[in-house]
Amino acid sequence: MKIAFIDVTTTVSFGGVQTAVWQLAMVLADLGHQVTIYGGEGAIRADLGARAVTVQTYPYTPRQRFPNFGTRFRKLAERLSFARQARSDVIAAGHDWIILTKPFDFFWPRLMPALHPSRFAFMSGGTDFMSGDRWLASRISVLLACSHFNAQQNYSRYKRLVRVMFNGVDTQRFKPGQRDRERRLSLGFQADDVVFAFAGRLIGLKGLHLAIQALASPVLAGKSARMLIVGDGDARPGLQAQAKKLGVFDRIVFHPAVSHDQLPTLFACADAGLFPGLGEEAFGIAVAEAMACGLPVVASYNGGMPEVVGNEGHCGQLFNLGDIDACAQAMAELCDAADTRKAMGEAARQRIETLFTWDLAARRLLAALANAPASGDDRSRQAP
Repeated sequence: MKIAFIDVTTTVSFGGVQTAVWQLAMVLADLGHQVTIYGGEGAIRADLGARAVTVQTYPYTPRQRFPNFGTRFRKLAERLSFARQARSDVIAAGHDWIILTKPFDFFWPRLMPALHPSRFAFMSGGTDFMSGDRWLASRISVLLACSHFNAQQNYSRYKRLVRVMFNGVDTQRFKPGQRDRERRLSLGFQADDVVFAFAGRLIGLKGLHLAIQALASPVLAGKSARMLIVGDGDARPGLQAQAKKLGVFDRIVFHPAVSHDQLPTLFACADAGLFPGLGEEAFGIAVAEAMACGLPVVASYNGGMPEVVGNEGHCGQLFNLGDIDACAQAMAELCDAADTRKAMGEAARQRIETLFTWDLAARRLLAALANAPASGDDRSRQAP
């Protein structure tokens, strides 16, 4: 099949959605499909190897240059500016399926000429709903979600079948056994430290202020717990000030954001993952990547994260949303039990290999497309 992904951000920024597009494109190409990625003008590219994935970029107006009538307005305007440049090429290509990643792109089917053969699927990774998206969704043939939790969110919005495909992990890149003792020492960690690593945007909804409070808890007094926080964001100055105020600044390493291919080496410097998010994580791809590296995780019972970690206690510990004491207790228990960390890490790796690879995600995607309503049936219920 000829399959295309349309997402203006894929070639201009890093993130979970962008990772999913690149990884799925590569697997689909390996499975023999003709794949095209349409993105905005930018320098970001995944290492595609020798794969014949076509990448086409177009100029667009960044959202910050539009009047501030709200974030959703700006995102929609940004995508419309991109669509004006890309539309003719997308029409001419005649793809069998075009995959969208945000409701802000739901206007695309209405840009196509009447009876154009391309059909559209939506691959959800969150809840970026907007006014009018229910009406626009009538021309989206297939809805997919990255977790059961996210599927329920989308079903509540669109009242249509939402298939679960799950996100994945590149298990060849994110894997155990990459420990670099010199790198760990260069970061300031000692051999006996138990390092809890976080990777992601530094924003309030990631809950890192709770993790810093947990690190300062009496439960962790005298323990060798340290934190490695990898990422950039508006919350960084406040987190650093909080750590100084609580007297734990010297137990935390704030590391700048790195490209996705550099992240495994930083996870390899850690002993466990720490993800205390407060926002509704649709999946938690960084959680899954840490687990693929053989790390047990401490994570909030939030959104799709229980689906990734499992709630049996085999791969890590989940704590109630915002419960600082429970977070500190889970960290303390892992500090005191190297054998438990090892066993949980091995189970975490096995869980990712069994359930959450990009190969599995691509095959679930293809199955959903194959089981879509026939084109005529689908169009018959769509308003012109």
